[in-house]
Amino acid sequence: MDRLLRRAPLACLLVITFLRAAEPTVADGAVIAALRRAAPAIANAAIVKRMPADDRLDLVLAIASRQPQGDRPGARYWWSLQDRLGLFLQSRSDPGRVHQLAIEPGPNDDCSTSIERMTVQELVLSCVGEKWATYENRKFVYDIRAKAVVSYFAYPPYWTAQVLGGAGGPRFVMANNQQLLLVDVDRATAALRVAPAAEARRVLSQVPMEESRIGDQIFHTPASPPDSVGGFGPGQRFRLSKEKNRYGSEYTLIVERPGPNQKSYPLPQSDLRTWQEARPDDVKSFARPDQAERNEEIGPYQLEGGRLWFGKTFYNSEGLTGVGGFGYFDAATATYRLYSPPEIQRWSVSAILVKADCVWLALYRRGEYGNSSGGLLRWDRETAQVRSFAIPDIVTSIAMSITQAGEVVYLGATDGIVVLHGDRIASYFIDRTTSGRYIIAAR
Repeated sequence: MDRLLRRAPLACLLVITFLRAAEPTVADGAVIAALRRAAPAIANAAIVKRMPADDRLDLVLAIASRQPQGDRPGARYWWSLQDRLGLFLQSRSDPGRVHQLAIEPGPNDDCSTSIERMTVQELVLSCVGEKWATYENRKFVYDIRAKAVVSYFAYPPYWTAQVLGGAGGPRFVMANNQQLLLVDVDRATAALRVAPAAEARRVLSQVPMEESRIGDQIFHTPASPPDSVGGFGPGQRFRLSKEKNRYGSEYTLIVERPGPNQKSYPLPQSDLRTWQEARPDDVKSFARPDQAERNEEIGPYQLEGGRLWFGKTFYNSEGLTGVGGFGYFDAATATYRLYSPPEIQRWSVSAILVKADCVWLALYRRGEYGNSSGGLLRWDRETAQVRSFAIPDIVTSIAMSITQAGEVVYLGATDGIVVLHGDRIASYFIDRTTSGRYIIAAR
């Protein structure tokens, strides 16, 4: 399942927000006119983002696309080889004065792009396609005073492959299909940093790697860590096992006394009425509700004494569905205890962290064309109250650290790291400088 979580298509995850195209301002119209002069064969154009560059100029990103431009914020747009993305400087007092910094075609015909970072010095764009395809980030470095781009290059993005414990806080093993970086928490500043090579080498050399091949490409990525849950419960007689469903996919099962005479404890499935009441959003996608097949499985898990806590996961497409939830298997009674508050019912769980006072749950949707984030939940174990956090990233791991400023929740994600401190959410990704050095950068 971790492989499915690593990357998800931008068509489901990463969105460029466009200004409404129906009534462009005079300033927007001038930039769009400049872009159309550079790409006269492309009829559809829109402003992606505008921001102050200095006290006189705005920095404006626009796109000309073969696809019709939507009239609502949040529309998704492809950046193909035939499309053109334009970066401009525009005078605030005289909008007709537009300076072109760059006009660039998309890197391929399977790229849906999103702004990772846009400042007065640099622009970083991510590029993700359908079916979990991930392509290199594109970076522009420019000089506002000189009104010129000084560097334009591409580099592979990193995702969180593993989260390791550490005395100073969690340590993130970041991978990009070829090499690893180590991100940790600076003890002096409590900020994330890319660990120096000498420090990282001691840790990363102990991470088992595996090789895979797609076509003529060879990938080197961290191997899945060994299962942290062995025997549990009275006499250590319960274990997790893997079996295959009728589609040939593996799923996790709890068994008692593994062997020829083992007893299995399959996860109870939601019945038709429960699904209809909990998932009206999904019911309408079926011509006949009784054709919907629930495929709820044990997802990410954590052992707490004799209880195996877990989040439910299910494929939500092509006739398959489910009702989201979480809970535990109590080895003392060999029974399940499940919870399904409304906030989780539409979602699978991609990561779980069980603490003495609460359970943290990262949510996502598993679909035919990729996965999309459902945010983060904190469930209070005493009151059963749920608190939701809008996390746009698909989270694959959750860790917590106690600092002088209080609890900090760290989320390893498919495209970086997210830090939650109180109500403050900060998202970071691995960026590369013009000198080739990797740094941790805020989005």
